[in-house]
Amino acid sequence: MPIHPSDPPAAAVEAVRRAVASRAGKSKFPQSNLSAADLRAVSISMPHRVAHLPLENIHRAASLRTAAILDNWRFLVHETKRRIVADNDEREEPVPIAVATMVTTRAGTYELGELNEGPFVAATEEAIRRAEKLPEVQKGRFEAVLLIVPAVYVVALWLQDQHGDADLLLTMPPSNTALMPYQPMTSPAFLDIVHKLAQRVPSDDVTRG
Repeated sequence: MPIHPSDPPAAAVEAVRRAVASRAGKSKFPQSNLSAADLRAVSISMPHRVAHLPLENIHRAASLRTAAILDNWRFLVHETKRRIVADNDEREEPVPIAVATMVTTRAGTYELGELNEGPFVAATEEAIRRAEKLPEVQKGRFEAVLLIVPAVYVVALWLQDQHGDADLLLTMPPSNTALMPYQPMTSPAFLDIVHKLAQRVPSDDVTRG
């Protein structure tokens, strides 16, 4: 498998399952995709780490791997739905409806930190699908990480090369328009653009990350 599945702690997996089950199909969470979902059709998939690239690290970054900070675990949440495809044929397909980010507590356990149903949910799935079609990904072995660069409003799928340093990044919309959505970039090329964007950020924003 070109994109190697991450191996999250069992406690994080159990915690996200509990969190999703407690919200799926529950009316106490109004106007939510998950609250309207059928628990029997809900599943979690594609566990991956979240990495943050703070503004001060951009300015002194020698490489993305040394500058980014690995953090929490993130999971895609799908609901299997019936869809009409060609010739009026119905097919069941998993549809991304949310992402759940699990954080560690002071006691060392895991709990739900964020349940997001915004545009980066579908964008994550789209980025993964596009990445899996890339020749270099099909021939190699990569692990997926979600990279967040808050100071310049960039979110990207970061494919870390497991056999070398040929990392690839696919920026997700609606990130900063200086980076083309889903356009594969090498780590140095991505970091170069992010560095130029960071130079426009006021110096007093450094503490904001």
